[in-house]
Amino acid sequence: MNTHNEPMSDIPLVSNKNILVVVAHPDDAESFCGGTIAKIVQRGNRVTVVICTNGDRGSHNSQIRPSDLVQVRQLEQDRARKILGIKDVIWLGYRDGELATVSDLRERIIRVIRQQQPTIIVSFDPWKHYEFHPDHRVVGFMTGEARMLADLPWICPEFTLEGLIPWHVPELYLFSSQEPNHWVDISSTIELKVKSRLAHRSQNDFILCEEDRQTFIRQIKTKAEEAGKACGSAYAEAFYKVDQTELWI
Repeated sequence: MNTHNEPMSDIPLVSNKNILVVVAHPDDAESFCGGTIAKIVQRGNRVTVVICTNGDRGSHNSQIRPSDLVQVRQLEQDRARKILGIKDVIWLGYRDGELATVSDLRERIIRVIRQQQPTIIVSFDPWKHYEFHPDHRVVGFMTGEARMLADLPWICPEFTLEGLIPWHVPELYLFSSQEPNHWVDISSTIELKVKSRLAHRSQNDFILCEEDRQTFIRQIKTKAEEAGKACGSAYAEAFYKVDQTELWI
């Protein structure tokens, strides 16, 4: 199932394109769209993930120092990158929980858009009801704004003068949406999604035994099963597709 309610098998899926995934934290991409990333990589697309924070505060363990946690999370992200087949990870390096206070996030995302020249951008839906994480909201809003402004030559004129040409991104998908209108069948990549999420061990401090691990895996799959009901597949991930174009993931 998809935005136009056409059979998925009748739609040519996007291939040989640059896809940019913009998230707030290490593990966001795997948690929200890991199955989709794996699927579009398998279709021959090049996926770059932009992580806006360095993950320095993403732990309930008060014994680990933020500087050490940054290193741990970079290693975890690299493991997850290899599992999903992500080409590159770009770290913007802001501190966890502070994205709402930084002034240049939108401009830095515009720079990445012009450098990477993606066909599709994937990020948070900032309008999700009761989304209390400020970093998630900010990344969603700033990514949408950056995508809109990146093709205007005198927005960030220093980029144009550097030779970074304006770039229009044809399509934007938002995950964690309150009102999704597009679903990606991830039945063939659900195990990669699970494996990539488990690679973020620092975020799995609730797993104390094998039973806990299996419970967490069931939670991931149950959420994907619920999304799958909307598109007639075993497992899916849901998005709000902003533009009614003919590119499909």
